[in-house]
Amino acid sequence: MSNNEPRISNYELEDVSRMSNNEPRTSNYQLKGRRKKSIYLFWGVLLIALVGGIFWSYRSNFNARTIKFAVAQIGTITHELKVATTFANQELPISAPVSGSIQFKSEDGQRFRPGEGVATVQAEGATPGTKQENATKQTILATKGGLFFRQTDGLEAIITSENLISMDLDRLLAQPANVKIAAPSVQKGEFVGKIVNNLIPTQAFLELSSIEGLAVGKTIRLTTGEQTANAKILRKSEKPMGVVVVFPYYMDGSATKRRQEVIWSYQSSTSGVLVPISALWTQGEELGVFLWSEGVVHFKKVKVLDQDDSQVCIENLTSGIPVVITPRNGLEGLVADVK
Repeated sequence: MSNNEPRISNYELEDVSRMSNNEPRTSNYQLKGRRKKSIYLFWGVLLIALVGGIFWSYRSNFNARTIKFAVAQIGTITHELKVATTFANQELPISAPVSGSIQFKSEDGQRFRPGEGVATVQAEGATPGTKQENATKQTILATKGGLFFRQTDGLEAIITSENLISMDLDRLLAQPANVKIAAPSVQKGEFVGKIVNNLIPTQAFLELSSIEGLAVGKTIRLTTGEQTANAKILRKSEKPMGVVVVFPYYMDGSATKRRQEVIWSYQSSTSGVLVPISALWTQGEELGVFLWSEGVVHFKKVKVLDQDDSQVCIENLTSGIPVVITPRNGLEGLVADVK
């Protein structure tokens, strides 16, 4: 070594050795800790994925269990109202010519021609089986042709077709009825029944909450008992609110029950496939229903033809298909069982 070369002193060697000893080193303990953290992270992610899968499966099953279905069925939607009605026919009361026991020739509703006997009255005091009995037995004749009924209500000459058209309806309809049915014994002059001309159409007053849209000459569809007919409006009234109508013929039951309810079909009925109104669901801007097919629920856009308070008539819907009646978001594509 040349005398001019620099030498490293012992002091400098000690500094280098000291610096080398101060450098950070990774110990075995630190390596083990890192491995444990990796293992914990792996199992944590796996556990989260497992719990998430279980929760999603439970949520799907829960959603499926909370769905309620109804079966689409063929039916008819009607638009009807029950209306209080007062009937008027051409009616003629018949009275007993003498006091005594009465015997009728037929049951209620039998038609008689003018001059035919509707009943006989055995005068009081006559001894049965004697000539006196025959002499005091009088026949009650039908003064005009029509149906005979054994009851009267005292309104035969008051609630008439003519009066419904011309008189104050508020006062006319306020007249009370006094219904009487002939007893086995009658007094002279007492009404024992009435003849109703069933060849003349029945008229009636219909009590309505509104007469808007109704006009004289227009027909409305009414049902009383087993009869349905189009009745023509003859008069409109604001007090009491309603209309006077004439039926095309005599209405059965109108003579024995002057005041009763009839059914007014105020709108045409619609026949087709019906579902509960609760099945309708708006998705975006589309109105439709959720259908069940082959185990899966899917949304179908529909056209409503008609509806009432409880059901709707759907166009081009298959009868018998299950529909969801508890619709909500998130049902599209859901697997469900119909029970």
